[in-house]
Amino acid sequence: MKRKVSIIILATFLAIFLGNILPMITNSYGGEVDQGKTLFDSKCVICHGANGKGDGPAAAALNPPPRDFSSSQFWQGNMDQEIADTIRNGLSPMPAFDLSDGEIKAIIDYMKHTFKSN
Repeated sequence: MKRKVSIIILATFLAIFLGNILPMITNSYGGEVDQGKTLFDSKCVICHGANGKGDGPAAAALNPPPRDFSSSQFWQGNMDQEIADTIRNGLSPMPAFDLSDGEIKAIIDYMKHTFKSN
């Protein structure tokens, strides 16, 4: 009887523990991609939206509208360089951002990981 109770308690503990820990593990991209998500969320989401569709809260007021990163057409050509140049120099109405090369690479890695379909 004690053994059954111990097993039930252990199983319950594991279920609660894994239920709280697994989502944190699976939502972590790792390294640069995590840094890129943090930067994207703080710099880009307001216009481009959380899903990169160009539908952020400020998008309706912008002309031209923000780019849709989820579009396969967006990813044609050398987009890494174009994205980096746009982040560094801005592109009306988008302002330039003073970010390091590593931070820009992290944003691009996050965008490719999240929005680019294979």
